[in-house]
Formats: sequence, C-alpha cells, structure tokens
Amino acid sequence: MTHYDVVIAGGGPAGSTVASLVKKYAPHLRVLVLEKAIFPRHHIGESMLAGATPILRETGAYDAVDKHGFIEKLGASFVWGKQREPWGFEFNQLISQLAAQGRTVSDTFVKAWQVRRDEYDHILLKHAAEMGAEVREGAHVHKPIIDNGRVVGVEFSDDGGRQTIESSLLMDCTGQDSLLGRAFDLRDYDENMNNYALYGYWKGAKWRFEYVGHPELSRIFIATTPRGWIWYIPVSPDVMSIGFVTHRSVLKDMDEGPEELYLEEIRNCPEIYGLLDKAELFRYFPDQKRDVVSIQDWSYTSRQMAGAGWAMCGDAAGFVDPILSSGAMLAQELGQKAAYTINSVFRSGDDAQITSYWDFYQDTYRTNLQAYRDMAAFWYSNNFTMETWWWQARRTLHADENRLNLSDGEAFTRVASGYANRTESLSLFGSYPIHEAQKLVDGLFGTAVSDADANAKYAGRKLNLHSSARMGSGMYYFQGMIRNTRRVIMPGTPRYLDLHPGEEILMRLVDGEHTLDDLNNAANEMLGMRARMPVRTGSELVVQLDEIGALVTT
Repeated sequence: MTHYDVVIAGGGPAGSTVASLVKKYAPHLRVLVLEKAIFPRHHIGESMLAGATPILRETGAYDAVDKHGFIEKLGASFVWGKQREPWGFEFNQLISQLAAQGRTVSDTFVKAWQVRRDEYDHILLKHAAEMGAEVREGAHVHKPIIDNGRVVGVEFSDDGGRQTIESSLLMDCTGQDSLLGRAFDLRDYDENMNNYALYGYWKGAKWRFEYVGHPELSRIFIATTPRGWIWYIPVSPDVMSIGFVTHRSVLKDMDEGPEELYLEEIRNCPEIYGLLDKAELFRYFPDQKRDVVSIQDWSYTSRQMAGAGWAMCGDAAGFVDPILSSGAMLAQELGQKAAYTINSVFRSGDDAQITSYWDFYQDTYRTNLQAYRDMAAFWYSNNFTMETWWWQARRTLHADENRLNLSDGEAFTRVASGYANRTESLSLFGSYPIHEAQKLVDGLFGTAVSDADANAKYAGRKLNLHSSARMGSGMYYFQGMIRNTRRVIMPGTPRYLDLHPGEEILMRLVDGEHTLDDLNNAANEMLGMRARMPVRTGSELVVQLDEIGALVTT
C-alpha cells in the first residue's frame, strides 16, 4: 500500500496552505492532497481580509493572486440597525498608525481583494502542486482507516475506482463536510447562530462610492434588513455578489420559498434596492444550479481538533459566521499554524512534546475562532451604534495576554482586518527577523512606548516582579516551526508576556535593586551585539510587564 507522510483531504484554502507550507519548510515529506471536485469550482466567500495576505506571501502564491486581476479591497462599509448612516474602516489605517510610530511595514499586511473563489482557490491549489505536493482532483475521500485507535490512512475513490493509502498524518480540510468531525462526532453547534445564507449574482448593479468605494479600491458593503443582513460585494467591475443572511427560524416560519424571501428582503433594504433598478439576477458560474443559492451557515466548533494520526483545519474544525468575512482568512491563517505544527511534529521523536504541539495548535485555533465568534454574537444580539461595535472589539482584544494601548476604533480595525490576536499575529510577520517581527506586532497592537513616557513614570524607581508572578514556558509560531520561549505568567489570570531571545538576561535586573536606566543600558549593549538578541528595549519591557500586572516599583 502506498504511504504518504501527510494526506490532506480537501484542496480549498486550508488544504492548499497546509500543503504549500509543509513542502516549503519540510520538502522531504511526502504530501498528498485529495480534492473531490475538479477545479475551478464555484464557492461562496468572495471577500478577503488583509490578515490572509501575509500567508500568501509566505507560501509564495502572492504574486499569482496579485497579478490575476481581482478587484482590490480597501475595507468595509456598514449600515447597521437603526443607524442608517454608513460607517466603516480601511485596512491602510493600520499602516498609518505604524508610520506615526516611526515603523515601516510592507503593504502586504493591509492588502486584500474581492475574488472569484473558483479562480482564487484554483490558484492556491496549483501553487501547492508547484511546491511539490501531489494533488489529485476528483478524488472523493470516504472514510479514515483506523488501526488500534490511530488513523493510519484513508479510503477514497477516483477514476481508478476505490483505493486505500496509508498516512502518518491525515489532515481534514474538507470544509463543512468535516470528514473526521462527523466520523468522530466532534461538532458542537451554536443554536443562536444557526443561520442560512441566500445569495445570487447581479449584472449591472450600481457602484456607490460611500458604500463600495472605487472600482480599483473597493469595499464590501453590509446593511441590515428587518430579518437579517445583506452583503453587497463587487466581484468584477460589472457583477455584484449579493447575499441575505437570516436565522433558520425565519425560513422555517415563512410561507414563501427562499428565492422569494431573498428578493423581498432586498426590496426592503433601500440602500441595496436603490442600486439594482437596472440590474439583472443571473447564474454567474457554469456549475451554479439556481439563480438564488441557499447554504446553511451554522456556527460550530469541534471538541477536539487533533488526535492520534489526524488533525483538522479550516471549516472542518470550526466555522463562525460570514459577518466579518473571516472564513477564508481563518482557513489560511490556521492552515499556516497547522503546517508549522506538522513540521515540528515530524522533527520530534518525543511523544510528550508532540502532544504539547497539538495541544498548542488546538488552543490557538479556539482562541482565533472565539475572537470572531464573540464579535459575531454581539452583532446579532444588538442594534447598537458604531461606537458600541468598536468597544466590543476592544473588549475582545483585551482577552489577550495584556492590556492594549488602542482606542476602540483602532481595536475594531484590527479585528476586522484579520489581526484578532496579538500573540498569534507574530507568525504573520514570519518573513521578518524575530526582533523586527516583535516590534511590528507591538506597534500594530498599540504597545509601543516612548522613552519619555517611560521615564516620566518609572525613572529612578526600583523595579521588581510582583510576588505572584511566575516564570514559565510558552510557545509561539515563527518561520515554519513552533518555537519555545520563556514566559512571565500571572497565575489565576489569562495574562502573560512571552520573552524572546536574550530577554531573560534583562529579567534578572527586575529584582528590586535595579532601575529603568539599568535595564535600558543593558538592552542597548545587547542591541549593539551582532546577534541582536533582545526584542524590546528596557522601557518597552517594563511597560509591558506593568500592563500584565507583573511589575512592582518602589
């Protein structure tokens, strides 16, 4: 029987990202992608977030996507609840804040597109093959092969009939079909977000600047209706993807069919209906069976996302909601984390360490999903103002390891751009040296500090760790692998601070005898070394220790 190191079931954004990054960092591993469809194939989810673009750069698929001709996406506009004045955000606001701090970063981190998913997904799958993964389309995976409680392969069928292959690891990237989630009964649903999406494509719909921006720099437009909300996404200069999202109970209680409900809600939304007086609803894709397509948008997660010989990624592991366009971005970002985990697992011969890697992957996955789930739940439960959505975003980010020096609006921009977690965002800067990546992440999340501000608060005072602070171990994702780090932990709280190479030396000076000047002098000496070990200056380290409650001054 043929054996592969990694078999990936599903060739969408999650599967292709896993395949590309495993082959990039561990080219010796044999990787097989089994995709049931023949690409290109139609798929919903056309609006990308900027948080996915660094992953494209890392896989090497960025240039192909950038040159393909997709409409560039600048941000999003909203008309929500009773407040009918449009408001929104733009990705480049992130760059503006970093520039104000004197930091530079590639526009990769604020770039996104409105895409045709058939073409976008095909680009990514072809790139995985170019990276050395074996890709078989038209290969339908039926079930995992289990031996003594461990997944050791799969049964699938293609033009050659029913076949079996062996695997050291089976990665389930089958989307909402969730091969392993259903086989092992792992899925937990959120009844409060049991939604349906009804969508279609319109030719000749109007562009209105305050809603969708310019054809060269567009926005997604989202507006509420009496029974849900509508997306309005330009997928080409003359075609709009328009979808209506509503709770399952609405469809259940309606006498009319889905298409009639869809058209009625569009008529009930003046911001949308006013753009369609000369537009035509049509079938955009060859495999589109109906003018109005219906899909169920359950919000769910998996109680377990990895086990003996298997793991899950993308919609197979969990799905939030289309409200913030996070689906494809999460599939790619967490596909990156899955690939890093796989690379680390195959380099380790220690079972306990391997278990810790997969535990870290699952914790990371749940953290990312929960950030968007909290935001989505808040959107559906309230008809509050723009400022309230911003506040909730800041509250969501505050669940991270330390407090953030961000305004509410800045916090919302980060969540809505795809940077919902400070720690995990470090891996998105994986092409940068570690000391530069950490500074960019600190700047992105508002933790940068000036020497003048630090001196005003801490100068001349003895610095010591809080009596309850503990030194422990942590992990983070960086440049293809899971890296180990030392961590300052505040027991009984979710707050901690990861240290980076060289910073343990600085921590020895937080002993009740030394001052900020001592830390800055030590950091400056280390910054002058060729190794460039420390990530933060003494001022930055002190401020961030204080933010997690780990600092005492006398």
